[in-house]
Amino acid sequence: MRHWKTCRKPHRKTGRRARRDVDAGVATPVEMMYLLVFCLVVVAFLGFVGRLHAAGVQVANAAQGAARSASMAPDQYTAQTAALEAVDVYGLQARCSGGPRVVMSWNPSPSGSWQGGSVTVQVICTVRNESLTGVWSPGSRTVAVTDTQPIDRYQR
Repeated sequence: MRHWKTCRKPHRKTGRRARRDVDAGVATPVEMMYLLVFCLVVVAFLGFVGRLHAAGVQVANAAQGAARSASMAPDQYTAQTAALEAVDVYGLQARCSGGPRVVMSWNPSPSGSWQGGSVTVQVICTVRNESLTGVWSPGSRTVAVTDTQPIDRYQR
């Protein structure tokens, strides 16, 4: 009966059987540390991408809400105020460095009036990478979303 740690044939000079490598295929602590560092970098990157996506969704929702609020205003002058107030509701002041920028434009109806036209609102938010990763990292990302809503022709 052979032992699992010995070779089949004895060594030609010594006559003893050589031992096999006992730890063949086992990862050493150094390799496990490399794997741990890689896993931590992947988790940090996924957190960064997820938070960037969440910021984009929040800005898109703010742009849609601002355009909808502006389209329900009675004229173009109050529409700008309504759009700014709608963006403030979404809490972008805390996420955007310097606050969000809101740009509103409108296209008149074929008759040239406010009713029956469309309003377009663009919300621009510059997000620091540090707020996305949770740790210090240089730079920033700019998220800009535009939304257009029709203005009800029969609204008074």
